[in-house]
Amino acid sequence: MTEFFNKVKRKIVLFCINNFLSTTRYFGIKRDLLIFSGFEIGEGSKIVGPVHIGTCAKLSIGNNCWIVSGISIYGNGKVVIGDNCDLAPDIGFVTGSHHIGEADRRAGEGVSYSIQVGNGCWIGARTTIMGDILIGDSSIIG
Repeated sequence: MTEFFNKVKRKIVLFCINNFLSTTRYFGIKRDLLIFSGFEIGEGSKIVGPVHIGTCAKLSIGNNCWIVSGISIYGNGKVVIGDNCDLAPDIGFVTGSHHIGEADRRAGEGVSYSIQVGNGCWIGARTTIMGDILIGDSSIIG
């Protein structure tokens, strides 16, 4: 039952952020709400919103990050973003996929991935990052 209430709490928090607080203000409130709903958000990190995160996905954001509108986490894996990172609009992290199945159904058993973004990275607009990947410190992705 606790798992159910945690999912409901997360959905309510994301609804509030995406519909009432999705601006370049209220950074502290958004950070506190995301922490309250189970995410790890470092000191000084600013998230504009909207934020789209699956109910099972795990997210950890380091200190002093700037995350513009439209971050999306698809799947039920984990995304870890280091310190001092800048993410442009419409970044997609795909943390789930499938093994190749039999000929009658090619999408086989589901699999979860972990994506890690190193410190000091800059990820450009409309970038999609997929699978198990480690982006090294100070990288620029576009």
